[in-house]
Amino acid sequence: MKPMDGSFSDFSWQNVIKKVLWALLALVLSVLTVYTVFRKGDLSFLELLINLRRASPCWLLPAFLGMFCFISFEGTAIVQILRTLGFSPSPGKGFLYASADIYFSSITPSASGGQPASAYFMHKDGVPGFAVTVALILNLTMYTLAIITIGLLSLLCFPQVFLQFNIACKLMIVFGICAMTALVLIFLMLLKNQHILMRLGNACAVVLYTLHFRRSAAKLRNKLTAAVAGYNECVSILKGKKFLLFRIYALNLLQRGAQILVTVFSFLALGGNLRDSLHIFAVQTYVMLGSNFIPVPGAIGISEYIMFSGYTMFMDADAAYNLAAVSRGISFYVCVAISFFAVVAGYIVIHLKKHKGGSL
Repeated sequence: MKPMDGSFSDFSWQNVIKKVLWALLALVLSVLTVYTVFRKGDLSFLELLINLRRASPCWLLPAFLGMFCFISFEGTAIVQILRTLGFSPSPGKGFLYASADIYFSSITPSASGGQPASAYFMHKDGVPGFAVTVALILNLTMYTLAIITIGLLSLLCFPQVFLQFNIACKLMIVFGICAMTALVLIFLMLLKNQHILMRLGNACAVVLYTLHFRRSAAKLRNKLTAAVAGYNECVSILKGKKFLLFRIYALNLLQRGAQILVTVFSFLALGGNLRDSLHIFAVQTYVMLGSNFIPVPGAIGISEYIMFSGYTMFMDADAAYNLAAVSRGISFYVCVAISFFAVVAGYIVIHLKKHKGGSL
């Protein structure tokens, strides 16, 4: 056992070297991540820098603030759910959970591809699997409801913007609305009818039993019974918390609004006027609806296509491309890079705590 009195005997060159190597690895991976997402996309990093230099700093600052709020609001919503369930993660942990979700959702062909990564960090913080499942399903339900709400408001207030899109964009937007509606119904079904999870687990156990993995099947059934019991308890706690549900819904509305406002502020930073900024808000809402469930990592290419089609309704092609470069650069590429830094930092902290604990 190492002495813990703060003397030089605690010092270890081996630990210092490991920390330096972890830091270098994080830096290399971060650079590769930023390079990869820009190379896969239709936007140029150089053109993004040029447009950022010529943009108004007064409007760029709230654009970047909106991007940070996009991450923070999701983290706050998850923290609020977990605290109601009896856990006490810090706001910083919430930022980490949201960053993991955003980063891995951006690089995987699924809007919910970041859920397992977010669950990983929650599990490392001592949150049991059933509580993680309830928290993520509830937040994803409210997230989807928030997108549908904003989309319906845009359809009601700016139907002419939707009608001006070409047929391909219209189909993607309609598909997005239908897919999200179906997803909300599935999530509500899972929250209200917990026996569905039991049936799915039992079906897997039957397959294992048929394949003569009888011990594995028995273990699965035992674990599933305990997990569903905990899941039911968590759902019961949340059922009487109507104000919490409204708060989570409101936080998700703020999150989606913050993301859309990045584009509005970018438009104003590039010399746009306040009158057209409302139409840009509507266009970006339709971009969100049309690209959110396309099976392409980060909807790269799809988002840019719908954006460019929408922006050219109100500006020439060059101005539309510049706006797409700045808004997509801030709301997606910079956001992905920051989320990646947070994920790597969180993983390093977990690794160092584990190493420190194992050396005692």
